[in-house]
Amino acid sequence: MPVTAVKIRVLGALIALLLSPLARALDSPPPLNLDQRHFTVSGLSSGAAMAVQLGVAHSSRVRGIGIVSGPPYLCAQGFVTKATNDCLTLGRTWLRELFGPMFGLSLFSSGERDIEVQDLIADTKKLAQRDRIDPVANMGGQRIWEYRGSEDRVVGAKASAAQHAFFLHFNGLIVRGEPRATPHTLPTNDPAQGACDVSDEDFVSGCDFDAAGFMLRSLYKKPRARADDGAGQWYALRQADYVPVTPGMADPDAAMRMLGLAESAHVFVPERCRDEKCGIHVALHGCQQGMTDEAFQAFTEGGGYIRWAGPLRLVLLFPRVDAIQPLERGNWDSVGNPMGCWDWWGYTTPTDLYGYATRDAPQIRTLMNMVDKLGKPE
Repeated sequence: MPVTAVKIRVLGALIALLLSPLARALDSPPPLNLDQRHFTVSGLSSGAAMAVQLGVAHSSRVRGIGIVSGPPYLCAQGFVTKATNDCLTLGRTWLRELFGPMFGLSLFSSGERDIEVQDLIADTKKLAQRDRIDPVANMGGQRIWEYRGSEDRVVGAKASAAQHAFFLHFNGLIVRGEPRATPHTLPTNDPAQGACDVSDEDFVSGCDFDAAGFMLRSLYKKPRARADDGAGQWYALRQADYVPVTPGMADPDAAMRMLGLAESAHVFVPERCRDEKCGIHVALHGCQQGMTDEAFQAFTEGGGYIRWAGPLRLVLLFPRVDAIQPLERGNWDSVGNPMGCWDWWGYTTPTDLYGYATRDAPQIRTLMNMVDKLGKPE
């Protein structure tokens, strides 16, 4: 390749880096005209699990849930061992690398297990009866888009089937994305996002399939919408400002870290939403995707969402969670959250078995605070 061409490519890459929202300090969003009464949410992997939890806990406000490779509501039942044994298909060797030698014991199995959906349904109804989540009747008519790639070796087919059966019981309007040979990743139709296989370590891949586009059009019942060029402006929210008050912890930054949250969430405002009334979509990354700026950028900018924000009149909220190393929070926490996952087994509510999946869950409260205050004058 000629030297001049090389220089042009290097210059282009440098300009792209400098223009990236992660390469500069971002302002808070300006006042916006948003419909905050109702919104939609989606996620990948643990982000999908949190999207389901948010959608069930606040079903009176969440009109649609997009699920890419995620386990069903309450699947973990408050135990990390059940999360890994029953809801995922991971092997003991991989778990031992993450959490330490004790996860190599025989009680940690590999492969898939049947998920008792009727137990999940019964526990969900009990939480509603105790007013810990919104009434389950609100889930009737809730739009659900669910996808799992046939080559996914993290979330198995049984978890996907349980997800479908759970929402079907509550009369959700379910659309299942056509199965394709994709691994545990957010599939896009952008070849620049890397190979569609397990070698793509940021879990956003070029798979000739725009999952975000199919999902958003389904949730908003606009199948004929067409993507644009993604023109708009990036902003940031300081997540510590939205963490619920924690007894005995006056420092919001310390409270934020106890919950595993990163410093900032990002917000994308398409050009038309600066003047027009728009909706809100919350997009939640998967495990590891919030641990580095590069992986978070791949999800926020490369995951396919922003090209649909303008056509569907959506402001996009991208919250971010980081890792908690074992013992970081104290000797009582030997597991932590070393993969930077959203809480779908109870690491933020260790004394409340199902607390992580209710309206009072600290991560869910933080997300709702951001939705409620997004675009309002400070």
